[in-house]
Amino acid sequence: MTEISPAILTNDISDFRKKYAELFALSHHFKELHVDFIDGKFLPNRTIMPGQDCRLKPPFRLTAHFMTLNPAQYFAIAKNDGYSTVIFQFEAMPNEAEVDRTVDLARTLGLRVGIAVNPETKLFAIAKFIDKVDVIQLMAIHPGAQGREFLSEIYEKIRELRQLSKNVIISVDGGVKVGIARQLSKAGADILVAGSAILRSEDEDLAIEALRADIETK
Repeated sequence: MTEISPAILTNDISDFRKKYAELFALSHHFKELHVDFIDGKFLPNRTIMPGQDCRLKPPFRLTAHFMTLNPAQYFAIAKNDGYSTVIFQFEAMPNEAEVDRTVDLARTLGLRVGIAVNPETKLFAIAKFIDKVDVIQLMAIHPGAQGREFLSEIYEKIRELRQLSKNVIISVDGGVKVGIARQLSKAGADILVAGSAILRSEDEDLAIEALRADIETK
């Protein structure tokens, strides 16, 4: 069954703690919480960074998505904060050797690791790394802010990725909402990262339930 992973993206530690507390209270609905980190260099805006949110001990898995240059510098701090999975942007890597180094460091720290790819990045560019990681995260929006327009070409990209690997976890990040969630699940996505569809809704509990019901619709 495809999982829903709520996402937090914020540049304010008080706002992070508020959203985290709200989602903590709804943790019976999901197994994984996704937190976005942006350094203001890879992308122009900036969020809180690892180390600011202190040590977290939640009932769900924590995934850190780094939209940063040199993401490996944050991995040990993220692990200390309680994150068990780190995902980094392929486009932030200067060369293939750096991709390998970043994956190897995550493994050395005992972290699950994933690669995120932007909409314009073709899968052949990451083909040699697919079996080296746990997760491939397909961005269904141009990253950097929540609430951007979903790009429908992601459906075919999911199917193509599944043909390349039967085992890698396929995560989709961006633009996930009712109607789209069902189609992403049918295409083969394992995890749907949902930010604004949940945290900008009037009732977060109902919003998560609606996404889950959409996925379960035949």
